[in-house]
Amino acid sequence: MTQKIPSNSTEGALFTKALSDFFTTKFLTLTAAPFIITMGVALLFLYYLSGEFFDMLNVAAQVAENPDAMQTQDELVQFAKEYPIFSAILGSFIFKAIAGTLFYLIGGGFAILLSVILATIIIGFFTPYIIAEVQKRHYPTVERKATVPIIDYIFFMLKQFGLFLLLFFVSLPFYFIPLLNIIAMNAPFYFLFHRLLTRDVAGEILDKEEMKVIFKEARWRIATTTFILYLLSLIPAVGVIGQVFFVIVLAHQFFQEAIRLRG
Repeated sequence: MTQKIPSNSTEGALFTKALSDFFTTKFLTLTAAPFIITMGVALLFLYYLSGEFFDMLNVAAQVAENPDAMQTQDELVQFAKEYPIFSAILGSFIFKAIAGTLFYLIGGGFAILLSVILATIIIGFFTPYIIAEVQKRHYPTVERKATVPIIDYIFFMLKQFGLFLLLFFVSLPFYFIPLLNIIAMNAPFYFLFHRLLTRDVAGEILDKEEMKVIFKEARWRIATTTFILYLLSLIPAVGVIGQVFFVIVLAHQFFQEAIRLRG
C-alpha cells in the first residue's frame, strides 16, 4: 500500500508542516545542542582572529612611537621598522577605529556564514533522530533506505569541501565589485550549505539509485527549498537555531519525493 502525496505539497505547505513539528518539545529541546556548540566554536574563532588583528595594530603603534625600543626579531616588527609611514598609519587612532569597525562588520558577516556551515555539519549528527521522528509523525508507511556506505560519505564530504574552496578562491576577485560581491560572497557558502544538508537528509531516506533519480528530476524543487532556507540562515542566530527546522523541512520534502518515485 502506497501513501498519497498531500495535494498541497508546495514549499509553503512544507514550511507550514515543518513549523508545526518544530514547535514541539522534542524538537525545541534538540535545537539547544547544535546552537550551544556552534556559538561556542564561532565565538572562540572570532576572538582569536580579533586578538591577532589588534596585536598587529598595537605593534605598529609601538614602533611608530619608539622604533629603537623594539629590539625583537619578529617579522612584523621588522616590517614596521622598515616602513615607518605604514607604521604611523596603522598605529593611528583614526585608522584603528575605522579598521576595527570594518573588521567586526566584515568579520561578523563571515562569522555568520561560517557559523551556518558549522551548524550544518553539527546537525548532521542529529539528522537520523530528526528524520525518524518526522517519519513516525507523518510517513509511517514510507520505508527508509539509508544504505550509503560511510566511506562513500567521507569521499563525498572531502569532494564538497574541495569544490567549496575552489569556488571560494575563484569568487575572491569579485569581492571588490559592488552588488557582485554579495553574490560572490554567498555563492560558495550556499553551495556547501545546499550540498551538505540535502545529502545528509536524503541519505537517511533514499538509497543510492533513488538519490540519483530524485536529485536529477527534482533538482529545481530541492534547490528552491534550500535557497529559501539559506536566506533564512543569513538572519543572525536563525542560521544556528534553525538547523533543526531546516532538516525537518527537507525531511518532509524527501519523504514526499520518495512517495512520488516509488508510487
